[in-house]
Order: sequence, then structure tokens, then C-alpha cells
Amino acid sequence: MKKTVLVSATILMLTGGMANAVHVWEDPGAWSSGVFVYNVPPENRFTANELSLDLSGSYTAPQRGFTHLFDTDIRHTGKWGGNVGVNYFFLPYLGIGGNINMSANGGNFVDQALGNLILRWPICPIGIAPYIFGGGGRGFDSMGSTGSVTIHGDERIDPDWQWFADGGVGLEWRPNATTGIFTDATYMWHLKEGSFDRLLLRVGLRLVF
Repeated sequence: MKKTVLVSATILMLTGGMANAVHVWEDPGAWSSGVFVYNVPPENRFTANELSLDLSGSYTAPQRGFTHLFDTDIRHTGKWGGNVGVNYFFLPYLGIGGNINMSANGGNFVDQALGNLILRWPICPIGIAPYIFGGGGRGFDSMGSTGSVTIHGDERIDPDWQWFADGGVGLEWRPNATTGIFTDATYMWHLKEGSFDRLLLRVGLRLVF
């Protein structure tokens, strides 16, 4: 009998310490105190009904086609900038997201806006989650100041306004339930004849609310 009581008490103590991640709307104080700490258990770091904000640096480069992806020279062909995004996960594995990119190209403040369906695979013991995504969006600015771009002698018109289809892969690591560090790559296929595709790379911070 004593053994049964002891085992039951131990189980209650363990499960009590493994509460689900606190969302900001449930307890703002508890949420803010856990932003920049490392804690366990990792199985609670990726949850359902999860809203997050992405703040990242970005690099965008024009592409002649997917088969020329590895010809990209980050020193000369693209533009550095910043990116802001919002994601919502209905389930730990399934969510939606959107982001806007702002490059230092001397043009419009926002270069493109994208929306995606996201599938992720949390690997709980080490707190990481690889993910894939796909969707589309709208470009609002040309990669070139003159409305055209030349890559390896191939010059094409790059209009300010055009639609894209996109797909990509990424990886996120969370030291706790409210803060993540992520990186991802998005390939955007142009839907207007005669234009360039685009490659978007992001590295940044993800805050989970």
C-alpha cells in the first residue's frame, strides 16, 4: 500500500512539472519570464494553437531557373535586407504563415509578401523542428534599379508587380517554449513570362506567444 502511494505521488509530481507551454494571453508575466531561458521538457516546445512572430535578416537574389540555383554569388547578385513574418499552428505539425521582405535596393519599402502552408516535424529530445512549406505571393519591386536584371550575360525584364509560386525548407531550434532560432530558404517561381525567379534566405529569431 505504501509503495502504491509513493509511486502515485511521484507520478503526480512529474506530470505537474510538465505543464504545457504558457501562451502570452494566458499569463503575460509567466510568458515574458521564459523568453530568454533554457528549460525542459522539450516535448512542450512545439504545441497546437501556437502564434509566433519572425524577426530576421534576409538575402534575396534573382535566379535564372531552379537548375541554376547553385550558381548564386551572394557577394554580387543579390540584396541584403530584413524580414518580418507571422505564423499560426493549428496542430503541432500543421500551420500557416506569412512574411514580408524589405531589401536594401533603393526601391519600394516592401519587396514581396508571401503566404504559405507549413508542415513541421518536432524532434522533441533535442528541441529542433525541420519544416517544409509552399504557397505563393506578390512582388512589389524590381530586383534592379532600372527594371531589368542581368545574370551571367542574361538580361531580363524584372517588373515591379508580379505573382510568385513558392516552396522551401527550414530548421528551427528552441531552447525553451517561447523563443526559437530559425533559418530557411524560399524559392519563388515567377508567373510572368520573361522575368526571373527569386531566392530568399532568412536567419533570425522566432517569438512564440
